[in-house]
Amino acid sequence: MAELNNPIYRAQTMLTDMIPLNVYLVKGTKYAVWIDSGVKAMFPRLMQTMEQADVKPDDLRFILHTHSHHDHIGCNAQLQDATGCLIAAPAPYAVWHTDFERHYQEFARPFPDLVPDTPELRREVLDFLDEPRPLDLYLDEGSQFNLGGEVSLRAYSLPGHLLAELGWFEVFTQTLILGDAITGVDWPFFHSHLSVQGYRDTLKRIKHLLIELDIKRVYMAHFPTMTSAEVQALITQAERYIDDIEVTLIRILAAHDRVTLKQLWVETCLHMERLQEFRSLNMVHAHVQDLLVRGLIHEVEPHIYKLR
Repeated sequence: MAELNNPIYRAQTMLTDMIPLNVYLVKGTKYAVWIDSGVKAMFPRLMQTMEQADVKPDDLRFILHTHSHHDHIGCNAQLQDATGCLIAAPAPYAVWHTDFERHYQEFARPFPDLVPDTPELRREVLDFLDEPRPLDLYLDEGSQFNLGGEVSLRAYSLPGHLLAELGWFEVFTQTLILGDAITGVDWPFFHSHLSVQGYRDTLKRIKHLLIELDIKRVYMAHFPTMTSAEVQALITQAERYIDDIEVTLIRILAAHDRVTLKQLWVETCLHMERLQEFRSLNMVHAHVQDLLVRGLIHEVEPHIYKLR
């Protein structure tokens, strides 16, 4: 447990040798909340963090999710059983909390002809999750929680990585808490975004929020604590990353008369030196849809494309 900036505490684990996972406990004088619950193996660490922060089980009132990916909702059932807390998240992915098979299929295999259903893939997604639990509350832009003692949290809509994602602004400490609103841009695999324009808009919005809210620090799921200036630099890097993906796709399309979605996926991973796996396929498809909407390519047959 680390007290980052009273009243905010962090529990951390490592997803890989290079990728951390942080979840944040916010404590007011009336009650406390977790921002996300991490993966199921983190449960002892979450309870230890609460104990060290002097948060009793009855004091934990909510899990407030940034989004509903498996590594952010994995301890929901254990926390709810231990504390009686309520689970809150954006409504569009509510079914991912109650139907883990659907979570797996929609997250990892929206293109089942290209991504086989294997025991290894199932473990990669499902081993992070404890038990299905329905949402008790739906969250959206403007949701606010007053924890007591001037500590409060306000939700801002920041889609792109998923089609529904929230960031949480803690007013008293002027802290912004994010899930994956800014993705990992230099990981061995593509962290993925499902809406290109949504991601671009979110990056712009975070830049504005840093100034508008006079944010002092930013806590994220997969990055160390950053100052506003450091986040501005990260956003610039993320904007270049989006542009690089688009340029790579257009060059691949220009090199062929017709290109399948699979070719675009394989060649993008090859050219940008990333692992070829389901997240990269989902992201490439999002960029293809963006290029279609903008009229830069057209679909000549299902999942076969060419430049206009």
